[in-house]
Amino acid sequence: MGNYTTIPGFESVYLEDSWVLGIRAEPEHVSFEMEVVLNPSHAAYTPPVPGEQYCYRRAVIRFDRVEALSWTGQGVVLPAVDATGVQDFGSIDRFEAGPGEYVLEGDFGRVGIKSSGPTLELLS
Repeated sequence: MGNYTTIPGFESVYLEDSWVLGIRAEPEHVSFEMEVVLNPSHAAYTPPVPGEQYCYRRAVIRFDRVEALSWTGQGVVLPAVDATGVQDFGSIDRFEAGPGEYVLEGDFGRVGIKSSGPTLELLS
């Protein structure tokens, strides 16, 4: 399996310092609600706001046509709450990609997905 940066649309994001705000699993779909770090090479990049280290943007990582899903370690770590009251489940520490198979790991547990390729949609 390769690193997520080999997936089209993910080349200019840095998930290791991004935040998982929520995970939703539905029949045939899995989505990760995120506060992603955009690298300077991303078309939507802007300089970080004062007090921030990175350019953060709200986004959704979506997996469609999910054939199989495994999620271990759910509920082991409770979400953290920041000064503004927003909760997060840590970052994505590992995101590996193989043909039709993906593994994401972090404080939220380990999620294995068999699906079509993920997409990254910026929300704001």
